[in-house]
Amino acid sequence: MRRSIILLTAVIAAIFSVCTASYADVTLKAESLVFNGANEDLMGAGTAAPDGKPDAVFTLTVTGAQAIREISLKNDTTGVVWSTSDTKNLLLVKNSKGEILNKTGRMTITPVILAAQFTLIINDAAGAIPKDSDFTATATLIDKAETGAATSVKAVGAAKAEEPKSGESKKDEVSLFESRGLSEQDFAGEKKSVGANGRNDYRFDAHFKLSQGVQVKGIKVVAENGAQRTEWDTVPSSKAPLAVVIDESSNILNKTDGSLSFGGDVRAMVFVDDKQGLLEKPKTAAKIMVTLSDGRMLEMKATEGKKAVAADSVEVEYKGASKYDFVGQSKKFESNMNPDSFVKVSVNAKGRITGVRVANLKNNQLWDTVPGSKSHLAVVLTPEGKRLNKADGSVAIDINGTEEFHIAFDEEKDLNTGPYKTTIVFDDGRLMEGVSAKTASAAKDKNESAVSKADRSVVFVSAKPASVAVDLVGKNKKKGANGAKDMALTVKATGKGVIKAMVLADSSGAGWDTLASNNGRWLLGVREGNKFLNAANGTVKLSVNGTKSYQLLMQNNGKLSAKTGKLLLTVTWGDGEVTETELKW
Repeated sequence: MRRSIILLTAVIAAIFSVCTASYADVTLKAESLVFNGANEDLMGAGTAAPDGKPDAVFTLTVTGAQAIREISLKNDTTGVVWSTSDTKNLLLVKNSKGEILNKTGRMTITPVILAAQFTLIINDAAGAIPKDSDFTATATLIDKAETGAATSVKAVGAAKAEEPKSGESKKDEVSLFESRGLSEQDFAGEKKSVGANGRNDYRFDAHFKLSQGVQVKGIKVVAENGAQRTEWDTVPSSKAPLAVVIDESSNILNKTDGSLSFGGDVRAMVFVDDKQGLLEKPKTAAKIMVTLSDGRMLEMKATEGKKAVAADSVEVEYKGASKYDFVGQSKKFESNMNPDSFVKVSVNAKGRITGVRVANLKNNQLWDTVPGSKSHLAVVLTPEGKRLNKADGSVAIDINGTEEFHIAFDEEKDLNTGPYKTTIVFDDGRLMEGVSAKTASAAKDKNESAVSKADRSVVFVSAKPASVAVDLVGKNKKKGANGAKDMALTVKATGKGVIKAMVLADSSGAGWDTLASNNGRWLLGVREGNKFLNAANGTVKLSVNGTKSYQLLMQNNGKLSAKTGKLLLTVTWGDGEVTETELKW
């Protein structure tokens, strides 16, 4: 025992000796907390012995160099706290080897070098998470400093499966498997681990409905087009690339080896790296195959769903001339025996749309829904063909999430020349714009080939800076909280290459950046999803191959919350090319 204590003390001392800074500078940071599900019975009340009730399992990831003396987990919604030293509300903690760290009722002092993952288990998931809840995990370090990470979890005990009729068994099924197209996310690559590879993932939406005690143990996604076939799965030993499964609370359901184990009523997104572009090709058929814990297999073919679109943005696709004639060269709903042209518009936003305009950027022809304007009428239709314009041509369309519309307009000349810009106006004054490829055939070609350096652009998605419930940057160049909420903007980067620096300047020239030097600017934080991308010195290295959305985080210097303002974003790519974009509000 004495030998073990001496060795442990030596290890902790070694951790601190790798850093020449003061003791206080050697620390850990909780990077993420992920809910892994509630499917297995791993412990009982106050004991590591199973009690027949499925337990809730989380993964806490930390980085840095320090030692942990205790870990606690709090349900911020109900107020209940579990800890490694509380026998009544015991938090069972395992290291990456699966070893229990608090067998004796108190957590062994555990050193961390660079990074570590801990499995956190609380007894009786249904009782611990009776309703949708926010959880915070807190690690207490050897110097009594604390670091924490949070996540949101859907209720485990609230929804009860419908009881089967007499003589009838419960049905386990995949009730939805929907193709959503190329996404803004990059979780999947060519390997069997979750991680970005610079290419946007293809997204499917799935809905799993499983009876009590039945779990999903693995999935396979298969895509076929003639002789071409590609597979993705969650089997650790297979050679197929990983299919990444993420639930509605943005929790990654894959374990560290890529495998799965979850049950209940789960809606999830499935992301795959479509390196060959097979899923984007016409006539490609896809399906999902699901292996259950009792050995049964479920299978479902993919149907086409709404296009995956980043929040507060618009995607436009020119569809060409159609076989329909809703409108002519006027503000009236009337045929002129000339087939209408169409653009397909996908909008992801919340609010009321009160105006739509389409512009041919080559010949400056305009069509809109504004009564009395000099432009010809644009007819807004649902995908099923229902007209949404009022009798005077205007629109008032309430949306909450992603919606798709077809916009019909009559082109008198220069048919199919484009590109076509569509502007969406909301009743609160917001404007959202998207531009199609030059022609319908060009759009098809673009989908079937990678973007290039020539496509580079960075545009603001947000209409103005907004306060967000995170505190990751301060009024200096250091990463970390300063006690005040951050301000945020969302930008969309398109093209191919690596972004190595961003500078955001206000009207005075001051502002924020990702440069390591102390130049008077404050740190510009960059997030993709919930992942903070800045290195320890504040710099970034953002691989873009397609389209990526990033959240920029800044501390307010007083100008970000002003009623009017102007910001200039300067982006430097790895080869030295610079792109600029301006935001006014």
